[in-house]
Amino acid sequence: MGAESSPVTLSNPRLLSAILVGIIAIPATALSTPQSPEACGSRSFGSGIFRAYTDPKPVSRQAFTTDGGKKIDLDSLPGPRALLVNFWTTWCTPCREEMPSLDRLQGRVSSDQLLILPLVRDGKGLSEAERFYRTHEITNLPVAADRFGKISHDHRIGALPQTLFVDQQGLVKGVLIGGVDWESRPVLELLNRCLNVTVDQETSG
Repeated sequence: MGAESSPVTLSNPRLLSAILVGIIAIPATALSTPQSPEACGSRSFGSGIFRAYTDPKPVSRQAFTTDGGKKIDLDSLPGPRALLVNFWTTWCTPCREEMPSLDRLQGRVSSDQLLILPLVRDGKGLSEAERFYRTHEITNLPVAADRFGKISHDHRIGALPQTLFVDQQGLVKGVLIGGVDWESRPVLELLNRCLNVTVDQETSG
């Protein structure tokens, strides 16, 4: 690899502003049309499985921690955009393998439409996540942690990685268990069907 890239951090004023815009204002024109429950069904992706919830509940109200020590309530993030909350650790092989495609996905979609929030659960804290981002040139994703596991507990997160699909109304439509290629056509179609998120699929496998 070449020179190390700097990870995207939530202490960066521009990124923090972009994340918090959904808390401050929700333009009516930005709201997506809710999908029917049938559109977001359970399915498998080889190495991962998506479990759709028949009775979606609101996302956890617990706070996550940023690299600057700031605490942000998770349920304040949805709004005009959808949210993917990814639970991972730096020592989890499938977590590590899927992170680059998550990073590329965020690079292809505006955070006004979809915000991808990886929450690291390492006991060593955010420093290990920052090191991983630099080593693997993760440049589009924020560095954040579910420091005390409260969000994980609220959503009964067990084996990693797991990713919550949160719609524009703050409801958890389902969970993807296991690592996947986030740029693959089946996963992009799932994002569209469940969260009304559209990604150009011309270069997708």
